[in-house]
Amino acid sequence: MNKISRALTAMMILVAGPAIAANEDILPINTDEIAKYRNVSEWTVYENRTRGTCFISRSDASGNLVQMGLTKNTEYGYIGIFKKGADVTEDDEMVEVIINDTVYVGTAKKLIHGASGDYKGGYILANDKQVRLDLERAREMVIFPESPYTVSIDLTGGVRNAIYEARECTRKLHGN
Repeated sequence: MNKISRALTAMMILVAGPAIAANEDILPINTDEIAKYRNVSEWTVYENRTRGTCFISRSDASGNLVQMGLTKNTEYGYIGIFKKGADVTEDDEMVEVIINDTVYVGTAKKLIHGASGDYKGGYILANDKQVRLDLERAREMVIFPESPYTVSIDLTGGVRNAIYEARECTRKLHGN
């Protein structure tokens, strides 16, 4: 699939995601019961006991926090991007994400209460397996490219193993 059609596919998939998240309340929020599962290289795997899922998380020296996980039914994956002290409203916003030279376009569901501490940001929800495959192979993910709000997330340091451990963690929560 070429990059343009992939971007169009991602746009259709990601635009529908936030409506689903709002209706089913499937994305993590800071009032959920969350416990550390284990460290995997530079990533931490967490159990979200409230939602019955697990996710990976990593912060950097620039004040960025990224969370990635699957919804309970595993139909959707999500990427959460947060920044310490960011000025965020709860309005949804169009977003571009570049992973392995593929541009994914969609709507980010912004949440003021999405992460703990002073982190604020939003989630992108996707049901395209290619997003996960690209994340597993990527060295960097760029959000809002070519804008004053560009965020670059370093994906080195074991992201593939961390994604695997999050899936195993979720299976254990469900007794599989």
